[in-house]
Amino acid sequence: MGWIALGCWTVLWFVVLAPGGGIAWHFFVTGSRLLFSGPYGRYYHGAGGLHLYANYAWLQIGPLALAVAAVLRRLGPDQGLVPAQLVMTGMGLIALQAIRDVARTARPGLAGGSAQRWTFLAGGAIFMIAWVELAVAYGHLDDALALLLAVLALQAAVHGHPALTGIAVGLAADAKPWALIFLPVLLLAGGLQSWRSPVRAARPVRASLGPWAWAAGCAAAVIAAGWLPFFLADPATVNALHYTIVNLPDSALRALGVRSARTPSWDRSAQVGIGCVLGALAIWRGRWPAVILLGVGARIALDPAAHGYYTAGVLAGALIWDLTGARRPLPSWTLLSFCALSIVPLATADPAVRGSVRLALVVAFTLAALLGPSRWYWGPEAERPGPAEPAEPAGPAGPQATTGSPPRHTRSGLSP
Repeated sequence: MGWIALGCWTVLWFVVLAPGGGIAWHFFVTGSRLLFSGPYGRYYHGAGGLHLYANYAWLQIGPLALAVAAVLRRLGPDQGLVPAQLVMTGMGLIALQAIRDVARTARPGLAGGSAQRWTFLAGGAIFMIAWVELAVAYGHLDDALALLLAVLALQAAVHGHPALTGIAVGLAADAKPWALIFLPVLLLAGGLQSWRSPVRAARPVRASLGPWAWAAGCAAAVIAAGWLPFFLADPATVNALHYTIVNLPDSALRALGVRSARTPSWDRSAQVGIGCVLGALAIWRGRWPAVILLGVGARIALDPAAHGYYTAGVLAGALIWDLTGARRPLPSWTLLSFCALSIVPLATADPAVRGSVRLALVVAFTLAALLGPSRWYWGPEAERPGPAEPAEPAGPAGPQATTGSPPRHTRSGLSP
């Protein structure tokens, strides 16, 4: 029933946002045509193909996203807009299923319980509002792919699949360069079972050094396969790394005091660097469920833009944290993030207030996740078995022999 309700809820928001949707889809149509067919029309006369990013630095879309767009735009009228919106909406539901699987795998004791179930339903409903805005209203295929692949990478890491973890992180970066903020997920590639023991639980990275190296190698290979051909074919591709956008009045970057008219030269590298450091700190602190939330938070805090489609990434990370990181599941950060990023902009037109609220949200969940007291959060120690109980006597003198009662379940199975 839960999935039926979420499905109907998603369809409702699809219908609401579809009219006038696909605001950014034309970028993907243009980019995919230039990549695979070369220059066309009166405005796009520069060479495409492997010279795409050298001549069109404003196309801040990864080659994977353009390849997927090249397929989707052939599936229907309006350059495949509706099929693309449907596919991207489905990605959100897949991400939601992966988030639930991460929570159930990490905390099997809560699987099926009312707290986890209702947190998933309520948080999932909030998350899908933001996701449908990303997928249908904006049509940002690159961001949808990057976020889905980041969640799938975390799922693969939790299950202990290093190669899949690395491939997913690499593909995320091939879809959108800012997805490099998810590199810390590679540190978890050994899986939960490799750090269940009391000695390893506090040091997941050291306990999974081999799988981490394997995952990192796979990620590097996939990223190189996606981007290296462009840099080798045209060294001017590096120009795309320095492309700037307007620093909007309601951005968190302005709230930080950065008043430059466009993106500062240090900004993009700072987003990735700080996001990776925060993610690694969360893992080191034993609060790995916050790794996606903190990475996306670094992007939000330092980005010169303040677009609505950014919200989906924050809510994905917040829902993972609410389901898996909190000692008792509750959709608190998911709801708070939605209010700060989606409701506040509707309630006030003051750009300074909007930017300050965005920044305050990131600071709040970053400090809470990294510095909050342990009693607030779940940790590996919560899954450790308690002390062994004294064994009951077995044999004819045992209680079962005299009472004929059915076998009793113990920690190790059925009692003899």
